[in-house]
Amino acid sequence: MLTVALLSSCSKGWERADYILSWKGDGLGVEVSVRTISDTLRFSYATENGGVKDQLKWFQDFSVSEGKGKMDSLSRVITFIPEKGKVAFSYTVRCTLPEGYGSPGGCIMDVFRPDIDSSMLFSRTENIFTVPVDKMDMAVSVRWESVPPYPVFSMYNAGRGTEPFEGKAEDIFSSVMAGDPLLEVDTVMVDGRENYLVTALRKNPLLNKEQLKDYFRTFYSTATRFWKDGDTSPYTMLFFPFRNNTWEATGNGFSNGFMSRYDASADTVLNVSRRDLFTHEIGHKWIGNGPAWFSEGFNEMQTAYLLVSSGITEPSYFATYFGNALSGLWHSPHRNVSGAEAEEKFWEDGQYIWLQYWRGFCYAFHLAGVYERETGNPNAWKAMMDAVRPLIYDFSEEGFLSAMASLMGRERLERDYRKYILEGEDFDFFEKDLPSGCTIERSPDGEPLFEITDEAAFAEHFR
Repeated sequence: MLTVALLSSCSKGWERADYILSWKGDGLGVEVSVRTISDTLRFSYATENGGVKDQLKWFQDFSVSEGKGKMDSLSRVITFIPEKGKVAFSYTVRCTLPEGYGSPGGCIMDVFRPDIDSSMLFSRTENIFTVPVDKMDMAVSVRWESVPPYPVFSMYNAGRGTEPFEGKAEDIFSSVMAGDPLLEVDTVMVDGRENYLVTALRKNPLLNKEQLKDYFRTFYSTATRFWKDGDTSPYTMLFFPFRNNTWEATGNGFSNGFMSRYDASADTVLNVSRRDLFTHEIGHKWIGNGPAWFSEGFNEMQTAYLLVSSGITEPSYFATYFGNALSGLWHSPHRNVSGAEAEEKFWEDGQYIWLQYWRGFCYAFHLAGVYERETGNPNAWKAMMDAVRPLIYDFSEEGFLSAMASLMGRERLERDYRKYILEGEDFDFFEKDLPSGCTIERSPDGEPLFEITDEAAFAEHFR
């Protein structure tokens, strides 16, 4: 048995994939060489993120030089049959901008498309690296044979530019790579930890960088203390302009950083709406898994809560932020669809996307009120997040209910979860269940309207 275990361990360590990137002027060439003990090996390219169905358009010149490979274009999975334990293949990632590019708000999903040419490189790295989908822990290396004529930054190799990288497949798959003639990387220290600010600013670079640094130091310090986060690895903030788009901003959060693409004509990057977006995306470091009502909705609650508790805004801003969610949910034509339908159509129909943000935010606020009613403790959000901490990377419905049941009665909890999340009924917001210092009135047509009734009592929620 000992001999078998040793052989198995050595075989697993022998498996690896080596990537070579080559600048093509209008795209990136990728060569992949794999050693494996598997009879078959599946590689995936891109994902369903963002509802973008045409991502294979940018995956060109695919060829296999060792082994046999067949692509399922629907699932974006390539299945290889190795020859003598080896697979070798290559492809080029090019960008062909979609029709209508540059129209106001027309390219919001460009955060999920590669944007690569002689003056810009931007891509979620899942659009560059095919990875062994069943073996995300496989050892990988990345080496650049030729590089673009401008600085390049990659989240998977943060702070090292285009230097060689050694890691795992999961490291290179879910991050961002960006390059630009104006790209700059600044180090930002927070509580003795090194982090990176990556910008390619077109206007007021000194002012914008200082404002972004000050914001990040304040917020990130508060968030890491709130979560008792002992992670000392660098966190990356990447702010990158849309090429021609006038959409104000959009973003994605990852475990090791976040990126935002924004309207390059902006004089000041850190306005209120973009600040809230950045805060939400940073929050995905801790709330990033599970169904959208949790990963997005609870993260909205966290955004509003931590903006206040960090001192960046006043408690009245929480009222504004939550009031917008209440109004958005009430006026959504889909507000009463089932949880299954809301989740299924989250990426498929733009009218469904915000539904889960609003529903999850309202549910989190409701639970905070129930917790305070049962315990008398006004700082419900801290207790709730302490309870769900084990679910950060491994969310399950039962795990969530069990965590919340440690704070409040299980019978009521399950009834409300079924009613509000699974069945999509309107929130009752009974007066006795609301957090202290606030009320929710109803307009003549029934719309819920949020109001702070006792500023001192309401401020206690953020201590």
